[in-house]
Amino acid sequence: MDNAYHHFQLGDVYFQRGQFAEAEKCYRAAFEREPTDIDTRAHLGQSLLRLKRPAEACPLLEGVVVEKPDHDYGHTMMALAETLTALGETDKALLYWQHITQNHAYPRAKVQLAELYIAKNQPDAARAELKMVLSDDPYAPTFQRKRDRVWIRRAQSLMTQLQ
Repeated sequence: MDNAYHHFQLGDVYFQRGQFAEAEKCYRAAFEREPTDIDTRAHLGQSLLRLKRPAEACPLLEGVVVEKPDHDYGHTMMALAETLTALGETDKALLYWQHITQNHAYPRAKVQLAELYIAKNQPDAARAELKMVLSDDPYAPTFQRKRDRVWIRRAQSLMTQLQ
């Protein structure tokens, strides 16, 4: 029972419950047993990001994105972009956010890209991203709307500030 897969699965349970310190322990145990596993590295990096340790998360997430750019349907790249933003590397983060939003319609990505545009004094580009988020929301399935509601509220708030 002491194998990488089981530690990884337990880490996912903790991660989904928001228990990131426990998730980190499990992912580290999985990583010790199988250091080349791409999913373990990505999830460990995401746990470290949520624990406000972006400097530790960055090399793990970068390695995964280099190896497989669309890992986990772009969620790993989003975590990397968030990590780079937390580290103050906004130009590099901006490139990743642009790549994600060109390939996916995630409100999480579009809102954070808009926030970077606002920080870089590009209100028109920010407005365009936010309009897409707000215009797509009514047509999303109920479960998706519930999952994305924090990003929709943030988009509404930012749009109000830009007007």
